[in-house]
Amino acid sequence: MIRRDILWKGIIEELAEDFLHFFFPGHIHLIDTGRGFEFLDKDLEKIMPEADTRQRHADKLFKAWLKDGKEQWFLVHVEVQGYPDRQFAYRMFQYYYRILDRYDKPVTAVAIYTDMQRAYHADTYRVDFFNTELTYRFRSFVLLDHTPQELRNSNNPFGFALEVARRALDERKSDDDRLMVSKLDMLRHLLTRGLDKASIRLLYNFITHYAAFQNLENKLKFEDEVQKITKSRKAMGLEEAILQEVREQGIEQGIEQGIDQGIEQNQRTVTIRSYKKGMPVTDIADITGLTVEEVEQIIAAYEAEKQT
Repeated sequence: MIRRDILWKGIIEELAEDFLHFFFPGHIHLIDTGRGFEFLDKDLEKIMPEADTRQRHADKLFKAWLKDGKEQWFLVHVEVQGYPDRQFAYRMFQYYYRILDRYDKPVTAVAIYTDMQRAYHADTYRVDFFNTELTYRFRSFVLLDHTPQELRNSNNPFGFALEVARRALDERKSDDDRLMVSKLDMLRHLLTRGLDKASIRLLYNFITHYAAFQNLENKLKFEDEVQKITKSRKAMGLEEAILQEVREQGIEQGIEQGIDQGIEQNQRTVTIRSYKKGMPVTDIADITGLTVEEVEQIIAAYEAEKQT
């Protein structure tokens, strides 16, 4: 089972533009999304090397550019918090002043709370001592405050990922039957969105791994149901079955080949980036949808290129 912090890090990085559209709709017109984004995970590790590793949380730091014609850029700090932490607001403030000190650039921060412990859902860090006062306020998004339908109605791929996580809150104590109904409903909706293959694969993996069936037989049953939904006429992997459905919806061959090439390039990029971060090969394989052997081949080729 893939850890949720890894799933969140992957979905934020791959859907960074959708993330910005979701959380900053009033500012997205100022951001030059065409320039892409630069992810600064290694720098984030250096900024907070003493972060508590006993608990898993997903933190991301990435750079985006503004449309002002200058080399001005700003940093987006994201935390996905899924467990109670009395020091969380202070930790957010620590990130803020250390990022600001390191880069001397504007910083905006988003905390996404994916648990049900409302008492720990802070949006402000405040300290006051002998007439010296400091207040740090950051954007907070409490998953529990939004219905699955509301998140789906956002018509945003990142909003759909949030819907997956929101449904998992409702189903955390339910049986596999409810989870089955929920997962298949989300899968059917995913296939109607008209998304590119890479996004379908990413979100399908998120649906599959974010909440696990308790019984292995139900996992196999889910796979059978996916085969029926996608009207697959031959045995194939789940992702291949979904992509077959996309092809049957009328994507032209030439466009499809271009998408396939884009997916392969994206898988290679994600593999190398994850390898540089020291992620285990098995985790990289889970994230990219590749086999362990394919991941090892990409890494070997990358290391060979470095020597030339």
